[in-house]
Amino acid sequence: RLVKVENMKRLLRPSLSRAVSKRPIRRLHATGSDLNKQQMAHAAADAEPVQVVLNTTSTSTKPRVVPDFIINHVAPTHSGSAWLQSKRLSEKEAYGEASLEGGYKQFREDIRNIVPDSRVFTDPVRTLAYGTDASFYRLVPKIVVKVHDEAEMIKLVQYAAKNKTPVTFRAGGTSLSGQAITDSILLKLGHTWRYRKIWDDGKYITVEPGWILGQVNRMLAPYGRKLGPDPSSIDSCWIGGVVANNSSGMCCGVAQNTYHTIKDLRIVFHDGTILDTADSVSWASFQRTHKHIVDGVMQLAKQVKADEELSALIRKKFSIKCTTGYSINALVDFDEPLEIIKHLMVGSEGTLGFVSRATYNTVPDYKDKASAFIVFPTVEDASNATWELRKAKCTDAVELMDRRSLRTCENMEHLHFLRGIPDTATALLVECRGSNAEEMQARINQAEKTINDAGLLTLNGINFSRDPAVCTAYWDARKALIPMVGAVREAGTSVLLEDVAVPVQNLAKLCNGLEEMFNKFEYYDGSAFGHALEGNLHLVFTQGFDTPEEVKRYEAMMDYLCKLVVSLEGSLKAEHGTGRNVAPYVEMEWGKKATEVMWKLKNLFDPSDLLNPGVILNKDPNVHTQNLKPLPVAHGIVDSCMECGFCESACPSGHVTLTPRQRIVATREISRLEALNTASSLDKAEEMRKSYEYLALDSCAADGMCAEKCPVNINTGRMVKDLRAKSVESNTDSYVNQLATIASKNFGLMMGGVPIVLNTVDLFHKLLGTKVMSLASSFVGPLVGLHWNPYLARGASPIKAPPSAVQTNAQNKKVVYFATCVSRTMGPARGDFEEASIHEKTMSVLAKAGYEVILPKGLSNACCGLIFDSRGYPKQGEEQGNNLEALLLEASENGAIPILCDTSPCLMRMKETFQDAKLKSAMYDPTEFAANYLMEHLVVAKREKSIAIHVPCSSKKMKKDKYFEQIARACAMEVTMSPVPCCGMAGDRGLRFPEISGGGVQSSVKVPPGAAMVIRDPAVGPNTTIAWDEVKDNCSEGFSTSRTCEISLSNSTGSHFKSIMYLLDRCTIAKESQATA
Repeated sequence: RLVKVENMKRLLRPSLSRAVSKRPIRRLHATGSDLNKQQMAHAAADAEPVQVVLNTTSTSTKPRVVPDFIINHVAPTHSGSAWLQSKRLSEKEAYGEASLEGGYKQFREDIRNIVPDSRVFTDPVRTLAYGTDASFYRLVPKIVVKVHDEAEMIKLVQYAAKNKTPVTFRAGGTSLSGQAITDSILLKLGHTWRYRKIWDDGKYITVEPGWILGQVNRMLAPYGRKLGPDPSSIDSCWIGGVVANNSSGMCCGVAQNTYHTIKDLRIVFHDGTILDTADSVSWASFQRTHKHIVDGVMQLAKQVKADEELSALIRKKFSIKCTTGYSINALVDFDEPLEIIKHLMVGSEGTLGFVSRATYNTVPDYKDKASAFIVFPTVEDASNATWELRKAKCTDAVELMDRRSLRTCENMEHLHFLRGIPDTATALLVECRGSNAEEMQARINQAEKTINDAGLLTLNGINFSRDPAVCTAYWDARKALIPMVGAVREAGTSVLLEDVAVPVQNLAKLCNGLEEMFNKFEYYDGSAFGHALEGNLHLVFTQGFDTPEEVKRYEAMMDYLCKLVVSLEGSLKAEHGTGRNVAPYVEMEWGKKATEVMWKLKNLFDPSDLLNPGVILNKDPNVHTQNLKPLPVAHGIVDSCMECGFCESACPSGHVTLTPRQRIVATREISRLEALNTASSLDKAEEMRKSYEYLALDSCAADGMCAEKCPVNINTGRMVKDLRAKSVESNTDSYVNQLATIASKNFGLMMGGVPIVLNTVDLFHKLLGTKVMSLASSFVGPLVGLHWNPYLARGASPIKAPPSAVQTNAQNKKVVYFATCVSRTMGPARGDFEEASIHEKTMSVLAKAGYEVILPKGLSNACCGLIFDSRGYPKQGEEQGNNLEALLLEASENGAIPILCDTSPCLMRMKETFQDAKLKSAMYDPTEFAANYLMEHLVVAKREKSIAIHVPCSSKKMKKDKYFEQIARACAMEVTMSPVPCCGMAGDRGLRFPEISGGGVQSSVKVPPGAAMVIRDPAVGPNTTIAWDEVKDNCSEGFSTSRTCEISLSNSTGSHFKSIMYLLDRCTIAKESQATA
C-alpha cells in the first residue's frame, strides 16, 4: 500500500561516505510517484504464487494518526523494573549502554568476559529489531545477548539471578501470543545451536534448539521419518520454540505433538543447574542438589491424583489440543518424577527453564497420499462429517474452511467449483496417507464410506485426487488464507490470529458462535478455518489499535470469545501457547484449583520470578490489551508485512546484522519518528540512523529470497534497492552519480580493464602466497572497499569466434549466446585445475551438440543493468537493459532463435525488465537449455564420483531447481545439493561486506545451514544427508550458474565451485563422435 506524504527527503548519504555527519532529516515514506512502474510490476509479480495482489493505494479516507511507539503502554511489573520507579524523567533520553541503570548496568559489566561485545546489543535499532516477534505485542529489551552455546547460557542465567534482572529466551521469534518479548534481557539463540545425532535408523533424533523444524525433517527424510509437530511455520520455527510452545499443526493432532513424542531433554534451570534426563548421573545429582523441586513435584502430583474431579478435568482438557497454562497433564500421566519434570518443561514457554537439547521419537513420513476438497451445504454437515471421520480413524488431516474463507480462494487454480456455492456452505480438505498405495486406498475407501453411511450430502461429491498438482493447489489454498487477509488489509492495521479448540462434537456450535461474534464486533473481514479433526480453529481478522475505542473493541471481543470457548468445554489456546494473550483467562478456562497448581509449579521452578515473568500466568487482568505493537506505514513495498518472521530463514545477513523482518521493523520506527516531527522523535531517528545505514541497507544482499518465504510475497530487498536509489536521486549532481553515468556510457572500456586488474591481483597472490596475501589484504581491503579471498577469480580470456559445430542430421540448429559481463571478465580461481573461461566451455558444449552459435553485436558493451540497479542506480541500469534488449532482439530475430544466458541472476533480471514477451520466453539459463536442447544431441557419461550443486537465488525464484539436479545426476554418481538459501555474495557485495557471505571478522562463527541432501545413483546406495561443512571431504568440486556466487561458495566450503557448463563439457561427447569411434 502506498501512502502519499509530502516532501520526501533524502534517506541516505552517498554510499562511499562512512563518516557520521550532521545532515537533513530524511524521510522513509515512499509515495506513489516515488515507486517506478517497474518496481510496482515486480511487487504484483511477487504476489502471483498465492494469487493475491498487494495493495498499492489507500482506500481509506480517514486521516492517518501517527501511532504511539507502544500502544496502551504499561511497564510490566517485575523485579528488574524496580529501578525505573526512581528514574528522573527530566533526563535527556539516553541510548545504548548509557541508558542502563541498576542491575542492568551491573549485568552488562558482569558478562563482558563471557560474551564478546559484538554479540551484546543495547542500541535503539537492534534492541527494537531483535525484540520484535510475530505477535501483536511490543516490549523493547534493554539488553539483547546473542548466545552461542550452553556454557554461555548457564553463565548468563546465573548473572541475571545475581542482579535480579529477568530474562526471556528467544529462538526463531515466530510465536504469536507475546511469549517471546521482554522489556528486560533477551537471550537470543545464535545460529550455532546445531548439534544433531540420528540413531536407530532414524527412530530417534537429538537436536539443539537452533535447528529449524523443516531442516530436521529433511535430515530424517532418507529414513522415511519426520518429527510429529507440523506447524505452518515449519520452515521458519526453531526447535527451541517447538518444544517451549508444545507446537502441533495440521496433521500431528494431539498424539504426535512434542509432549507425546519427546524422549529426553537437557534443561538449564533458574540457577544455571543442568539436568540431562537421558543421563542417570545427571539425574542422581539433580535429586541431591534440587531435592526440594523433586519433592515439590511429587507432592503436587499426589495432590492432583487424589482429587478425582481435578484429574478428570485434566484428562478431558488434554484429550483435545490445549496449550493454555502449563502441561499439568504430566502430573496425572506419569508416576516417576523424572518423567513429570521432563514433560512439564514442554509448553512452559521459557518460564520454568531453558531447553538446550531435545531428543524426539520420530514418526513415519508416508509418501503415498491423496486429498479431497469436499463442500457441504452447512457447517453442521461439515462438523458431523468431521466427527464421523474422527471416530473412524481413517484420515490423516481434516481442515475446515468457512464460507468467508472459501470466497478468498474460489478463483485459484483447481478451485473454481467454489464459485456460486451457498452462503451457508462449509468445506473440508481431507487427506489420507499410507505406508503404501494399497493402505492409502483402503483409508480412502473407509473415508468415503464413513461420510456416505452417515447420510451426509455434499455439493461436489467426494473425489480424492492423487495428482500432485491438484493436491498442491488444495493445500496452497489452505495455507494462503492467512496471507490473503494480510495482503488486502488496510495499511497500519494488524492481522490477528486467534487459536481455539473444542471437542469435535461442539465444532458446529463454535463456528456459528464465531460468525455471530464477527458480526457483533464488526470484524467483517474475519474468517475461521483450521484443524477440524482436532476441533481446532484459527480466527483471522484485522484490527487497528489507533484509538482507545479500537483497543476496547478488541478487549470486548476477547471476553466474548473466551466465554464462548469455555462454554463449549474448549481450549483458549490450542497450539499457539498462552503467552500474554490469554494469561488473564487461564483461571476462566481451568478453574481455581488447577490454576493454583500452576502457580505452585512456577514458584517451585522459578522462585524469584526471573524466567519470562508475566507469561502464561499473570495477575494483571488487562495484560492482554497492554503494550500493543503498531504497524505504521513506511514504504509501499513492505506496508503489508505482518512481521511473522518467515522470511528470516532465507536471509544471508541475518546472523551478522538484520533479517528482512528486522529491517522492516527499523524502517517503520524511523518513519514513525519522523512523522511525529518533534524534537525528541527526530533526535531518536537521527540516533537510529547512525547504525541503520549499515545494518539495514549496506549489508542487505537484496537477493529477494525473503519474498520466497514471505506469506504475502514481500521482497524486502526491493525496498532496500529503492531506498538506495532515493539516495542517488536526491544527489543527482553528486560525483558518485556522475561516475555511475560515465561507467554506464563507457561500460565496455571499464569492463575491459577488469581482467587486467584480476590478473594483477592473482600475480601478487602467486608471488606472496595465500597467508601473506591474506594478511596484506586485511589492511588494504578496508581502504579500497573490496576484500580479497583466496578464491577470487583470475581474469577471463577474451571471447573468440565460436568453434565450428559438429555436423548433425538436424538442420537450422542455432542459438544466441549471451556471455554476461561476469563471465566475460572472471575466469577460474588460482588452485583450480580448470584453466579455460566459462564462455570457452559453453561454446565447446554447444559445438558438440551441433549448434551454430550467434554472438550479439556489441557484446563487449552489453549488460543487463543489474550491477547498477543493485547499487542504487536504476536509471543507468534501465538504460543498459534497454540497450541489451535491442541487441538480443536483433540477434535472435525477434525471439525466433533461443537465447542462452550463462549467468542466472542476469537472466532473471532480463526476464523481469524486458518488454518483449516473445524475447523473454526465448531466454534460458544453462541448466534449462541443456535439459531441453542439448542433452538429446550429446552422449553423457557419469564421469564424476561425487559433486556438489548450488542453485543460485535467481534460479530458485525462476523454479529451475529440477534442471540442476537433472544435469548433475546425469554426470555424477553422487550429487550433494546445497542447503544454502543464499550465499550472500549478491554480485560484489560479498566482497565489499564479506561478513554477509560467511567471511570477515563478524562471521568468525559461520552460520551452519541445514543438512545437505545427497542423491545417489541406485548402484551406489540410498540417498542420505551430510552437513554442508563436510562438502569438501565428500565432493571433488562444486557447480552453479553464477560466477560471483561460486567465489563465495568456494571460500565458505574450501572446495572450488564453477559453472555447471564445466561439468557438462567434461562429461559429454558429440553423438557423431561416438558413432565415428
